[in-house]
Amino acid sequence: MTSAGIALDAEWLEPDGIGGFASGTVGLARTRRYHALLLLAETPPTRRVVLVNGIEAWVETSAGRFAISSQHYAPDITFPGGADAITAFDHDPWPTWRFTLPDGAVITQEIATARDACTTVLRWRRAPGRGSCRLTVRPLLSGRDYHALHRENAGFRFDGLVRGGNVAWRPYEPLPAVSALTSGAYAAAPEWYRNFLYAAEQDRGLDCIEDLASPGLFTFDLDAAPAAMLLRGGDDIWARAAPLADDLLATERTRREKHSPLRRAAACYTVDRGTGQTIIAGFPWFTDWGRDTFIAMRGLVIGAGRLDAATAILAAWAGVVSEGMLPNRFPDDGATPEYNAVDASLWFVIAVHDYREAAGETARCDGVLHDAVQAILRGYAAGTRFGIAPDTDGLLRAGVPGVQLTWMDAKIGDRVVTPRIGKPVEVQALWINALTIGAQRVPHWASLAAQARASFLKRFPNPAGGLYDVVDADHVPGRTDAKLRPNQILTVGGLPYPLLD
Repeated sequence: MTSAGIALDAEWLEPDGIGGFASGTVGLARTRRYHALLLLAETPPTRRVVLVNGIEAWVETSAGRFAISSQHYAPDITFPGGADAITAFDHDPWPTWRFTLPDGAVITQEIATARDACTTVLRWRRAPGRGSCRLTVRPLLSGRDYHALHRENAGFRFDGLVRGGNVAWRPYEPLPAVSALTSGAYAAAPEWYRNFLYAAEQDRGLDCIEDLASPGLFTFDLDAAPAAMLLRGGDDIWARAAPLADDLLATERTRREKHSPLRRAAACYTVDRGTGQTIIAGFPWFTDWGRDTFIAMRGLVIGAGRLDAATAILAAWAGVVSEGMLPNRFPDDGATPEYNAVDASLWFVIAVHDYREAAGETARCDGVLHDAVQAILRGYAAGTRFGIAPDTDGLLRAGVPGVQLTWMDAKIGDRVVTPRIGKPVEVQALWINALTIGAQRVPHWASLAAQARASFLKRFPNPAGGLYDVVDADHVPGRTDAKLRPNQILTVGGLPYPLLD
């Protein structure tokens, strides 16, 4: 679907640097449960909740009332037709729409998140023109886990704390309050909006219907001044919206103009975790995963010269080594981290090596990182969870039934799709690299590295060509899995010390 040559189904996303984000479609209608204007992380970057899903917005001029929003309802109805008025869209430096109304009036809408502020800024202005121009905005609220959906219920609290055009609501007591700071006027007018349809969720075969609550509406005189609305967590409603929005956007523009679009996009994945930093594994679903963090940071952070961020990430993760393992995932609900990856710790050692190579004498936290690397190698050498331990040939064996340990970790119910129990090929490449790196400071590891390398060169080449994917499969000596998988590429490239030419 296009309007004036614009791809209306294209998506935009604005991260806040602490695990939350705002996102949606160019065509305004939400197509995912993850599309929201205020989605924040209560314990960055986890425990994400959706507080403000979207808005209804319309403009009234002397010629009538015209929508500048669109919603998609079940069974397949789009209303109102605000997308029809879109005549331009730009994503740089943040999502910006231009609406041309039937009477010729031109309205610009901007949406941006402020870095580390848990705040989404919306701003509207009218192009120079004559006559009255009144904007009305209805926020659409929920208060739910970002993976869930919201339905009409008697427990939603519509009442709010009001100060002029600023309002704070707390729809559900356990969740954070949400405030709207605006340059307009507020009137309470509680309404339920029912049966929003999220087409992307429908296509995935998931629940896709949601109800949202609108406590009231804001009105702005666009003929007098641009309109500003700041959505943020908390109930502080004492700031003046217009100057605060101007300051936040000016700061964001300066920050974003310092770097190329690619550099800015890469930096979006770096977020806070406690007093350190980490890397989001992917938007919109994932938080931070150990394996993904240490693979990705080599390019996103170290290769980009962002060594301060690399220090913060490695130092943060160094503190959670357990029996030689690093977590593969921190659950969203704050539960115990999941130590179920054989390769996450080994990728950490590789990342530490790359960081030291890039930073040289400026490397920081070296003692902390050294201790973490040695703790990983000692833990693996002694044997740790899920049968992870060196075998008599020096290669690293791993795996128990029902647990997915390698990056091919799809699981359906209790069935692991690709178990790879035994000695997987890329795990050996990582193991030998980690031992080689560790031996640079503790020579003790050199003999085990040499033994493992010799065993690899003897046991993994497949007479039929290429390499075996797993040897001693299912922990049966001599059994091999000869499936051709992309894992074996790490034996020839991508790691500091290749095993094959």
